[in-house]
Amino acid sequence: MEPALSYRLLGPLEVRRGDQHVVVSAGKQRTLLVSLLVSANRLVSVDELCERLWGNAAPATARATLATYVMRLRRNLGQGIDPGADVPIRTRPEGYLIEVEPGRIDLDRFTDLLAQADRHPGDVATARALLREALELWRGPALVDIPSESLHRDLVPRLEEQRRLLTVERRIDAELILGEHAELVGELTALTMEHPLRERFWYQLMLALYSSHRQSDALDAYGRLRTLLVDEMGLEPSPEIRLLHQRILAEDPSLHQAAAGTAPGAAPASWVSLCQLPPDIADFVGRADLLEALEERLRTGSDRTTVLVLSLTGPPGTGKSTVAVRAAHRLRTRFPDGQLFVRLTGANGVPRDPAEVLGELLTASGVGRDALPDGVDARASAFRARLADRAVLLLLDDAASARQVLPLVPGTPGSVVLVTGRRLLGGVPGGHAFRLGSLTEEDSLDLLATLVGTDRVNAEPAAARAIVAACGGLPLALRIVGARLAARPSTGLAGLAERLADEQRRLDELRTTDLEVRAGLALSYSALSPVGATAFRRLGLLGTTGVAAWTLGVLADQPDGERLAEELVEASLLTETGRDPTGEPRYRAHDLLAVYAAELARADDPTANEAALRRLVDTFLALADAAHRSLATVSFDEAPVDPIRPAPYLPERDVTRLTADGEAWMLAEQLQLGWVIRRCAQVGWYADAAHLAERVLARLDVQLPHTEVLELWVLIRAAASEAGDERVAWRSAWQHAMQAATRGLTDDVLTTLAESAAVFERLDAPLDLAYSLAALAHFRDERQQGGEALALAERAAAAARASGYRPAYASAVREFASLLAQHGRYAEAIPLFDETLDLARELGGPVDEALVLHRITRYALENGDLDRAAEASRASLAVIEGVHELRARAYVTAMAARVASARGEGAEAVELAGRAHAALASLAEAYLEVGRVADVIGLVKATLPAYADVGAARHEQRLRDALAAAEAGPAGVSETSSR
Repeated sequence: MEPALSYRLLGPLEVRRGDQHVVVSAGKQRTLLVSLLVSANRLVSVDELCERLWGNAAPATARATLATYVMRLRRNLGQGIDPGADVPIRTRPEGYLIEVEPGRIDLDRFTDLLAQADRHPGDVATARALLREALELWRGPALVDIPSESLHRDLVPRLEEQRRLLTVERRIDAELILGEHAELVGELTALTMEHPLRERFWYQLMLALYSSHRQSDALDAYGRLRTLLVDEMGLEPSPEIRLLHQRILAEDPSLHQAAAGTAPGAAPASWVSLCQLPPDIADFVGRADLLEALEERLRTGSDRTTVLVLSLTGPPGTGKSTVAVRAAHRLRTRFPDGQLFVRLTGANGVPRDPAEVLGELLTASGVGRDALPDGVDARASAFRARLADRAVLLLLDDAASARQVLPLVPGTPGSVVLVTGRRLLGGVPGGHAFRLGSLTEEDSLDLLATLVGTDRVNAEPAAARAIVAACGGLPLALRIVGARLAARPSTGLAGLAERLADEQRRLDELRTTDLEVRAGLALSYSALSPVGATAFRRLGLLGTTGVAAWTLGVLADQPDGERLAEELVEASLLTETGRDPTGEPRYRAHDLLAVYAAELARADDPTANEAALRRLVDTFLALADAAHRSLATVSFDEAPVDPIRPAPYLPERDVTRLTADGEAWMLAEQLQLGWVIRRCAQVGWYADAAHLAERVLARLDVQLPHTEVLELWVLIRAAASEAGDERVAWRSAWQHAMQAATRGLTDDVLTTLAESAAVFERLDAPLDLAYSLAALAHFRDERQQGGEALALAERAAAAARASGYRPAYASAVREFASLLAQHGRYAEAIPLFDETLDLARELGGPVDEALVLHRITRYALENGDLDRAAEASRASLAVIEGVHELRARAYVTAMAARVASARGEGAEAVELAGRAHAALASLAEAYLEVGRVADVIGLVKATLPAYADVGAARHEQRLRDALAAAEAGPAGVSETSSR
């Protein structure tokens, strides 16, 4: 068995396998390895690794390059071992992880030694030996040879400052207690020169000098420190050092004493160990994963050189205090010196003064009221001294800010702080935030059953599910509902479910004499800045859809949407839900918060609301237009959109950035776009609705439900008809018919297309007429009405020519030529195909040209014109090379295979057929991913009979698997997707 790898990070990077040194020479590979090792046995996302490797300058090929680096790193780590042996880097869909056995990283060994030292608070000599052993692991500055700005910015300072230097301070404290004052003077003098602003080293130097009977040198050290701080920063030394200075001046004899666990010279009151935790509730439900995560963080997350601060944040009513109390009771045995509890908000909802809170905590720990120092700084110092080297759990409930919490944090490891609050507590050292979300439906039903009785929930399961849905999984709302129902045991659940379904009265229903959801929401809302409050209210105009930060800025008429999003997230009124396809963070309000925001918006000035909506619509128009223009037109078959001149609220640079990938932006904003189109139609802004729909619905008809797309076109048509705009109304009717045809050709579709063509002809709108006639010709041909289809296609070509829009003419002539060739008039079709090919090469893209060549190939082959077929086939293969449109590549390649076969070129036919099958299989699988089952079935059934048994067995099997999954329905699609 091959020896395991071991790694050394505390200095230059070293990798060993047993006694053998493993060389990782490339800088990027060393950076990659360290990025994995500092999160050993945990997944590291691709985005994080790219940031470590390239910072903000990641190349466009970053993901592919990263995969190459991983491959090379695996090869390096496998030096000198059996080629079949396992190398511990694992690939996952979201990133990579490295598997490392315990004790194989010096950083983990360092952390373990610190934890061992923590377990000997009364045995100073043993703790000192363990700390010395930990510091001996350091071979120089951490990661000194790793060329990563990100790691040196984010990780190295934490290793150097929070681990190595704090461990040095702890070791020196232990040696001072052991009386080694004189021996430490030289080392401390060097440390104060190397780290002149680190006051703890100065404190230790002054104490060591004084305890070595060098009072004047100790006073001189204080003078040098004070001069440095005043000159450099305009600050006085800390209260602790000033107090030590006064005691040295007074020649305090107690400074020569050193007792383990006691600050030199102090005469502390006896410690009072007590449990102040509120009682745990009996009907606690859910949160098992969160509680486990809290305990896991406590077990492994602390580096044991800083105090661990665990904060629980979340929207109002999510049960932060309840979870914290449950967690504190579960953790009690880990803190034998007591569990302290204090509420940081007064009865009037105003944050309490930290000095007042510290006085309460000091009194609880045994300090008499007459011995309490004055001022927050002095009390904080006294509190840290009381908790030094003790294991205390401090539960701080309902914190208002980090500023309120910081003075309450102990100064030495061993104790843990558990904080709850509506706001995120950034800036607290050692802090780890846990966000509470909604309860799952199952946990919500369990809580409801606990409150009102299982029999009542089981008797009306649909009503129970409706109630928990209306409560949005919010424990406070469920407890209010439970209290109301429990007070009326003979009342059914259906009546309350019906009342809760009305969003405008839902918050009125969610209250009792003692509890009210609205009041909790109002507390968080009232703490917002004026612009933050405006942004929150305006969100109420949009319902519960997720938004990007720019939306907040547009709604609130503010340029910095990111700042607004940050404020609302910090206040737990918005939750970040991840990044959208454009890379923008998305935010969403809890359902009840959205209801509250809508309630506030209804009470707002209607004129201001309409202005906000107008800004939003104008901005969406600008973004949709830019996104549409950024897309390469798939073919001439796409009807052109009517031009607009939008007036966006966003700067042009933001419009360009957001829509650089137009399809990604449309996908990101699909729900918002649907809402905006619907809203515009409802308020009579039908032209805006039509402009948006024409630019985005052709790309979103896969993502949005088919029925919703149809409904949007119906709404636009109705609004345009009401305004008397026939052209927009019938363009919408035509779009509706084309969308309906994707689910099957019906008489209604044909009737609508014929009626729209008649209207466009009457309105003298030749371009609209051309596209409607072309569609009608295509569908008539599908109905085996060839003569009528030919006449319609010829009319479409004439209308397109009259419009002056040459891409439309190219599309119409191509279809007319195809119908001529299909119906036995191949000779007439040839010059029309040649004309269309010239237009495609002049005006279109590769897909347009390839499509014309494909048609020429097909009909030449069917009519025995093999030379023309071969020439067009070769040209189409050259044109389609490098195009990522799978359908086009598949069909062009498959047609080339048929031509090669007809010309007796068997080997080439087999090779081309294999390539075609690969593309077709990929296309079928892509359709499955988005649920386009009918497209899968149609594609595969059309493909397999024509191209079976040509030597592409693996890809044929992929096609058969896709067909089987599609025919099996949703379950089969889901199973195939999961594979």
